[in-house]
Amino acid sequence: MIIRPSLAALAVAAALPAAHAASPYDSPVLLAAAPTEQPVVVVTATRQAQRADELIASIDLIDREEIERAGPGSALDLLARQPGVQISSNGGPGKTSSLYLRGANANHTILLIDGVRVGSVTAGQPSLESLPLSQIERIEILRGPASALYGADAIGGVIQIFTKRGEGPALVEAFGGAGNMGTTHIGAGVSGSTGPWSYALRAAEYNTSGVSARKGPYPAYDPTPWDPSAGQYGAGHNYNPARDADRDGFRSRSLGGNIGYTVAPGHELRLNLMRIESRNWYDGGGYNAVGGADVGNDAVTEVVALESRNRLAPNWQSTLRVAQSKDESTGFRNTNRFNSKQDQILWQNDVKLPVGNLMLGYEHLEQRVDSSTTYTVKSRDISSFMAGWNAAIDKHLLQANLRHDSNSQFGDKLTHLVGYGYRITPALRADASIGTSFKAPTLNDLYYIDSGGNHGNPDLKAEQGRNREVALRYDAAGTRASVTYFDNKISNLIEWAALPPTYAYVPLQTGQARIKGWELAYSALIGAYEVSASVDLLDPRDEANDRQLARRAREAARAGVTRSFGKLTLGSEVLASGKRYSNAANTEKLGGYSLVNLFAHYKLDRDWRLEARVNNLFDKDYELAKGYNTLGTGVFVGVRYTSR
Repeated sequence: MIIRPSLAALAVAAALPAAHAASPYDSPVLLAAAPTEQPVVVVTATRQAQRADELIASIDLIDREEIERAGPGSALDLLARQPGVQISSNGGPGKTSSLYLRGANANHTILLIDGVRVGSVTAGQPSLESLPLSQIERIEILRGPASALYGADAIGGVIQIFTKRGEGPALVEAFGGAGNMGTTHIGAGVSGSTGPWSYALRAAEYNTSGVSARKGPYPAYDPTPWDPSAGQYGAGHNYNPARDADRDGFRSRSLGGNIGYTVAPGHELRLNLMRIESRNWYDGGGYNAVGGADVGNDAVTEVVALESRNRLAPNWQSTLRVAQSKDESTGFRNTNRFNSKQDQILWQNDVKLPVGNLMLGYEHLEQRVDSSTTYTVKSRDISSFMAGWNAAIDKHLLQANLRHDSNSQFGDKLTHLVGYGYRITPALRADASIGTSFKAPTLNDLYYIDSGGNHGNPDLKAEQGRNREVALRYDAAGTRASVTYFDNKISNLIEWAALPPTYAYVPLQTGQARIKGWELAYSALIGAYEVSASVDLLDPRDEANDRQLARRAREAARAGVTRSFGKLTLGSEVLASGKRYSNAANTEKLGGYSLVNLFAHYKLDRDWRLEARVNNLFDKDYELAKGYNTLGTGVFVGVRYTSR
């Protein structure tokens, strides 16, 4: 684990007294550990608020300052710049994308928003490409198997997004800006507290013309129909490649907020709401609507949660949450509809013991789908019991988690996580852990079928993982460094592939996949410079066929430098990736690439700040998926207001 707090965060921390026990879903709390530097408190690694320097897990924190530096765009854009993360994308902003955490499949990572599971029941993964940064206060990324904490699907890890909470006098925020490719972004918010009430509300809109999703060159237009005997098109066919050469835009509108009421000291009720509506235009393979109009889809992501937090005893905190999340996608100019709904109940109890902290909980999850595709089974439910314990005893750090999931389709599954850490010196420690994970096949994996012959397989088994990792971590005097080795064996791995002679897409289940590798990370305050770097060396392999898993590079690296000159802050980022393969057969190669990004902030006064960002400075032409475009040089300038 390596936490990279910003310069501003460290400055604030130095001015704070020792912190009280934190709520699992409050903003990060900075604890007094040294006169000039404070470790952050994080939640996702153990489901409890815990000091980062006492964690065994590999976790990264993205704070609000880093989010604001990222410019406009989605959560996926920012996550792509983090250690252990690789992505693929079928075009520009808003297009269908996948995130691979530690080389695991895209549907091996759970997305939580304020503790609530979000994502598609049919595809089994969240729409990170449509989740706007404007609604996010901070992000925690837990790398490694976490089924013992969060249940099915956490083979690669967990990404948890936290939204703004209000406290103190009213804080007003506003932002507006514009860039090339027809990009605009506006947003505003207010947060604060008065008496027993706390509140926060944010709204934003993001628009971009983007680029053409599909990548040319395109074949010549041949207005001839399909000739079955020749296996090609002839006269009358409406295919027109020019229809794919236009820009495919994206728009998102979001509203998020919460309101809390303190019934009595230690007893709080809170209602959380978030709704994101987006429209995404994409290429129809030359078969777009008459007149050349693009096809596309309208999507909705929605989260509603009611939470009661109660301190039942000085050492006992109870959290009861009832929540619902939706992931809806409806095609315009076609009839495709995929609407997912997840109803969730959580009761978690955190107990401070004479030695360590105990966590006991119950979760119930009901997943349902309403779709234009006929699924043999349209719903399933999972009931789960979980327990965890963690402690810091002298030089020893300990963590143990156990979870039992009962799935209405796949029966019972028990997963565990055991970790141990030892402080060699106050600044240097060694950690080791072993954990198991699993994933039930998605409804698409099992039952999907369409007119093109693509189809699922109802006989698929659940995927199962076993991960071992060791790490050496250093943390002192503003310098943090870590070296981690992990080895994750996954049996019954599911990957979709086009099979001859029809080349319809079907899910294939390999006997064994093995993802192992090294993670190296470093961050430091060197004089006036904030420096960070990471290197991922990955071997993501389908051992049954001795092939590299699709769309995952064996090497990736990131580096960043930031410096402030009075009111002016300048920064640069370099991202590099090795070659990958676009398909499971390893016949379509995607070349390696490197990108350079720049950003600058200038304080006009106490409340106003100018911001500028340049992505892909040298206009690098590269691919994240075969046949699909990525963005060239992007320039964005904006102004931000924050009342102080």
